[in-house]
Amino acid sequence: MTGGDGSREPAGGPPEGSRWSRWGPDDERGALNLIGPDAVRRGMAAVRAGESVTLGLPMIAGKGPLAAMRQPMQHFMARDGGDYAAGLPERAGFGFADDSILVACHGTTHLDALAHVWRDGQMWNGFPASSVTSRGASRCGIQNAGPVVTRGLFLDFAASGPGLAPGETISAARLAEAVTAAGLVPEPGDALLLRTGWLSQWREGAAGVDSCPGLGLDCAGWLRDQGIALVGADNLAVESFPAPDGSVMPLHIAAIRDSGIYLLELLDLEELARRGASEFLLVVAPLNIVGGVGSPVAPVAVV
Repeated sequence: MTGGDGSREPAGGPPEGSRWSRWGPDDERGALNLIGPDAVRRGMAAVRAGESVTLGLPMIAGKGPLAAMRQPMQHFMARDGGDYAAGLPERAGFGFADDSILVACHGTTHLDALAHVWRDGQMWNGFPASSVTSRGASRCGIQNAGPVVTRGLFLDFAASGPGLAPGETISAARLAEAVTAAGLVPEPGDALLLRTGWLSQWREGAAGVDSCPGLGLDCAGWLRDQGIALVGADNLAVESFPAPDGSVMPLHIAAIRDSGIYLLELLDLEELARRGASEFLLVVAPLNIVGGVGSPVAPVAVV
């Protein structure tokens, strides 16, 4: 049961191994609480060349990799040069163009809010799913995230070929081995970015949106134990799908709902891979959408 203000009467206790109440019973930021001054300074210390690399997809009207239930981005010009060519006068020699976009919050490179998923009627920290209404999320909306500035760690699972096979699952053991092989030592508050090769395959017409490779369910515990605050990938969901056991988005539940770990999806990691940077300063600023369950972002890696 819940009141109109999003207060709660939990349907049950916290999931086994969860972080619920770690940062207090009213926390709505989850693992981003791990990002403090030390994590920011660690990210700044990882900068070598002082060059910025964009990690966001280009936003082109009617195009982009989208899950079936989402509409492609639309771009509208409210005023353009054609208006003046047709006779609209400039004001004192001044003309201008203006435009608008209509975009699904999860329809391009984006950050999932903690209100994005739930199980058995409960989302992060035990808040009820009924906190999310037609007016948005009264609990755990994306406005609680704020800007993310921390050290990013990069793993390239497509470095030696076209990438992972559709639906291929990266186990926790394989993930840990890759981190060790890259010479990386995760610390609390770090972000972990993964290149699976799915995006480049999609661009070449060799992959669809009905399946993608990614992390397996058992990676959630590893990410939590390492103190990873955010994990992102060049695919639709970070995790592999369909899930091997037939469940629906199990890593979303284990990472977001149980552990407060944020998922950053549809990253363009091709240039970062070409740079060969395994650590860098990562900057992600979600839009301050009050009640939003996700936000388009334009992440930047400073290498």
